[in-house]
Amino acid sequence: MNRPRGLGDGLRLPAVALPLGLYVLLRGLDAPVLKRLQELGLQHTVNGENPISFCNVFFFAQLVVGVAALLAGRRQLGPALAALTTPQRWLLAADTLLGRFLAPVAYFTALQSLSVISQTLLFALVLPLSALLARALLAEPLPRAFLPSLLLITAGLLLPQLAPTTSPGPMDDPSGLVWALLAVLAFSAAALTGRRIAAAGTPPVLSVGVGSLVSALVFAVLAVLLYGPGHFLLLRLWWVVGVILIYALSLSLGSELALRHAYHHAGVATVSLWGSLTIAVAVLAAALLLGEPLDAATVAGVLLLLAGVALARRRPPAAVTELPT
Repeated sequence: MNRPRGLGDGLRLPAVALPLGLYVLLRGLDAPVLKRLQELGLQHTVNGENPISFCNVFFFAQLVVGVAALLAGRRQLGPALAALTTPQRWLLAADTLLGRFLAPVAYFTALQSLSVISQTLLFALVLPLSALLARALLAEPLPRAFLPSLLLITAGLLLPQLAPTTSPGPMDDPSGLVWALLAVLAFSAAALTGRRIAAAGTPPVLSVGVGSLVSALVFAVLAVLLYGPGHFLLLRLWWVVGVILIYALSLSLGSELALRHAYHHAGVATVSLWGSLTIAVAVLAAALLLGEPLDAATVAGVLLLLAGVALARRRPPAAVTELPT
């Protein structure tokens, strides 16, 4: 298995560039698409009820991911389950709870109260938090240019918040902020469990397939308890296309597979650093698809963020082969 490496220690970029690039694109489109689905649900209520809820959205999203992973690795399932140790079982359970239940629920709820741009900037806190947790708990070395890059990225995140504004925005909603920070914490912790699972060589049929199906079952039960069995019958053509074909198949399944593959070639800090480019994708998509205002401070902040990521690609002072592009 490939040894985890940082940006500055000779990692061969072509091996990780494709999954990271695909993850950046799909993950960046996640919030704008989900926000649009929430808005469509409010515009097309059924019996006074929004047909878009975290229960049915994530039920289908996790179901698609789980079934795809199980079909791809069905021959490995039995032996992989038999080989699991007790610590590995607890690690898989923690990854499912954090990354497939707590984080998505908090993410969905926060998006109901915040604009995509506001939430996207807040979620950039996953970068420093996951890197610091990986350093403290997994003893992973940080890339050599990580600190100056992190400073630039942090400046890019803070600039839009410090700029004067004429009217309060969605970030003033305390409940949205609380849910967003909870999601940040859950996603950061899930980055560590995901890295531990990948480093242990756990096959995706377990790390992705079983965990996704378990969480899908939980979301189905919650939907029945909270809304009744008819909640899954509140379907329209736009709902099926938007939730199942676009969100579940393209965004959820695609970004999940890309992220897991990236973890096999790079550490948490590296994946988090390059993954911060999803901010630029999300901000641009929110402006183009949702018409959210894109002011000068936000543009400047995103440019600082991109500069921080670009700095991390520079060759370190030591005699190490430069990363190919």
